[in-house]
Amino acid sequence: MKLYALLNIILCFSGTICAQTINSASTIELGSKNLTVDQPFLISVVLRDAETRPAVIFPEIKGLEKRSKSATSAINTVDGKKVVIQTITQEYFASKAGNYLIPDFAISVNGVKLKSEETMVVFSQAISSEAGISKPANPAFDAELEDTSEGIFLSVQTDKKSVYIREGFALRISLYIAENAPVQMEFYRFNDQLQALLKKLRPTNCWEENVGLEEIIKRKVTIKGRRYTEYNMYQARLFPITTEDILLPSVALQMLVIDNSKAVNVEKKVIKPFKSKSVKILVKQLPDHPLRDQVAVGQYNLKETLSSELVYPGESVRYMFKVEGVGNIAAIPDPSIQSNSTFDIYPPEGSQIIKRSYHSVTGEKTFDYFVVPRKDGQFPLGRYFQWVYFDSNKLKYDTLRSTKMLTVKGEDYKLANLSLSGSAGLYDNLESLDSSKETIDYKKILKDTTNAVVILLLVTMIWVFRK
Repeated sequence: MKLYALLNIILCFSGTICAQTINSASTIELGSKNLTVDQPFLISVVLRDAETRPAVIFPEIKGLEKRSKSATSAINTVDGKKVVIQTITQEYFASKAGNYLIPDFAISVNGVKLKSEETMVVFSQAISSEAGISKPANPAFDAELEDTSEGIFLSVQTDKKSVYIREGFALRISLYIAENAPVQMEFYRFNDQLQALLKKLRPTNCWEENVGLEEIIKRKVTIKGRRYTEYNMYQARLFPITTEDILLPSVALQMLVIDNSKAVNVEKKVIKPFKSKSVKILVKQLPDHPLRDQVAVGQYNLKETLSSELVYPGESVRYMFKVEGVGNIAAIPDPSIQSNSTFDIYPPEGSQIIKRSYHSVTGEKTFDYFVVPRKDGQFPLGRYFQWVYFDSNKLKYDTLRSTKMLTVKGEDYKLANLSLSGSAGLYDNLESLDSSKETIDYKKILKDTTNAVVILLLVTMIWVFRK
């Protein structure tokens, strides 16, 4: 009898614990399983309510090559509470068409193992590809690399030699070893060396957005007709915040080289440094403009929604102004709101989604306004909501303006003389509201009830065993 009671208590206890923790669970999500060889298979780890991005090491998959990794963070406000969702995604490319079995695997995140079941991914021949070989991951960088007689070199690469202030550029650190290099080598105290390299290379006048590399990513490349293996150690996007030029100094990576030239069947490991070339980035000031020191730099467009295009004076309307595109999304300033006597415009609620990858930083930033018109008429919102930025492709300033039209019907709205019989305005029936009444927090009630049940179960279990 006691055993039966104990089992029931344990089951109930487990159920209540799961009910409290299920919302914060992390998950593994797989991308499309029908692809062409020039498309990546995606494995993503999604973390909810995670302020910081943890280290995630994705599995090796036979027949597929790891390439770029990206990290997306989405920040929203729900019922006054900030909700953060982190998504970390790894790309896998196939060298030829065929069926690839993805075995079941586990990924450790913050000490918790997330599991994924076995699945099959089909890569078909791409129409634009030749002989089933996918395009190189970073052709712009590979073209700048120089072959060496030794066949081993350390490279600090950037995708641009000059940028405007607040315009992004890519930084990449890789070791290249030719397939026919005459020596064998191993990495030596890699983590310590990498941190020392980054300390020297990271510019103090730049905003950094990086994905985070917890492992060395290998890929095959061809440089000047010679086959190399690239060992990618670090990659990031940098945004200069001053007009001071950026100098990335020459750095050295020490490797353990196996030397067997002195005696047959005798191996000796020696430490040998491999140096990179210094790189200089010219930072340019933006052209003259009243907002030159404030505007964002990149390529952006506007998406907007208006909850209602017809309202009455005093009736609130919700207007969403969303800026999306390529650039430093986190540093996007608020839209410029023109002061006026036509509307009451309340400070916006903000949310953002940022996708960070080596190639670019993309995303969106949303400004959610409540607008209360004071008088009737037709009002183009473009007069009141504007956002100026510098287009780094067109090399000129541009302005995102609202294209919405708000129609307000009714008599002039006077704050001092609200109509008691009017429509449901923002301040209607204010005097009838009882501020002493508390709102019902159902989430808190559920949590408190669950905790009470847990305590009751514990007390019951102790009572059962005492008998």
